[in-house]
Amino acid sequence: MTRLFQIALACLPLLLSAASTAIAAEDAASRAAEAAGTFASTVLEAGEAPGLSIGIAHRGEILVVNGYGFANLEHEVPVTEDTVFRIGSVTKQFTAAAILLLAEERRLSLDDTIDAYFPDFPRGGEVTIRHLLQHTSGLHNYTSLEGFMAIAAPLEHDEARMLAYIRSADPLYDFDPGTGWSYSNTGYMLLDYIAARAAGMPLADFLEQRVFEPLGMTRTRIDTAAEIVPGRAQGYDVVEDAPGDFTNTTHLSLSVAAGAGAMRSTPRDLLVWTHALLGGEVVSQDGLSLMLAPARLIDGSLASAARATQGGSTNISDYGFGIMTGERGGHRFIGHGGSINGFNASLMHYPDQDVTIVLLVNTIGPAARGTPVLAEAVFEALAPADAD
Repeated sequence: MTRLFQIALACLPLLLSAASTAIAAEDAASRAAEAAGTFASTVLEAGEAPGLSIGIAHRGEILVVNGYGFANLEHEVPVTEDTVFRIGSVTKQFTAAAILLLAEERRLSLDDTIDAYFPDFPRGGEVTIRHLLQHTSGLHNYTSLEGFMAIAAPLEHDEARMLAYIRSADPLYDFDPGTGWSYSNTGYMLLDYIAARAAGMPLADFLEQRVFEPLGMTRTRIDTAAEIVPGRAQGYDVVEDAPGDFTNTTHLSLSVAAGAGAMRSTPRDLLVWTHALLGGEVVSQDGLSLMLAPARLIDGSLASAARATQGGSTNISDYGFGIMTGERGGHRFIGHGGSINGFNASLMHYPDQDVTIVLLVNTIGPAARGTPVLAEAVFEALAPADAD
């Protein structure tokens, strides 16, 4: 037996193992793609959305990034894997990460009170950056003000104008800072301005330099309506009681969403982001722990417990810094949803299955809320791979 033959024979098990692994990965991707396609077909056939895009990753490997339906109905432009969607409040975890990066560089502290940034803000000495991140500030949500769409949304707002609008809420506080929990876009709008002060540049530029470019997220930015964005989807509204019929959505100035919900992205970029964030490549491990830690009130109790008492529900997720954690359908999750005029988004990571699912839709409606249904189908499709 020649030496060359002996080496080849010794390497054979490794080659067979590598081939088997490659085949298994290909099979897993095929099964996941089939599950995604079935889900998308159901959504489109029911007339719930003009188009959608789905991304699926398993064990850090991207298995599926596919588009379905139309990104633009008037020109019959199909959704592709590169179609750009607005992602609404999924933006919040990026704003939170920017704040943590600035805190790690000691350019701000999570315990800073907001009067350091907005000197004449009512009760600003009682509200911390941490409160804003966790929705425990008590500040009334400006997007729920009566007449918001008619007064604020169509107009371009600079910081001074936006702060004046926020302060027009009566009452300005729904509860004393730190004593309750209430989802508030107001907090994340203020965080946008705080980040800009600390960074010495707009939040959009800071994220581009420190997050998007290093991670290769080429299709992700804080959106502006004026910018020419190749492949950007048009947003639509569902015609009431007429499934499958849509109208162009009402215009929304993204200046009133900013760090609370103005970003655009694609499934691939969001899969890359989630893998990097949870892998400790964006903020430090201590910072990541803070992002995922459940919010607590000043008495030390979980904010989610207070929410359950107030709302009478036992299916309440915890909130960290721009990220929700909890369990639904017996599956632990880490993620966030987003809704903004004409668009729905869902970004969920399931740590027990090591699966990340992105669902982007160009209308507000039931489609993006179907993520748990899609997740179950994906888990079933990937079960053979998990058993390996």
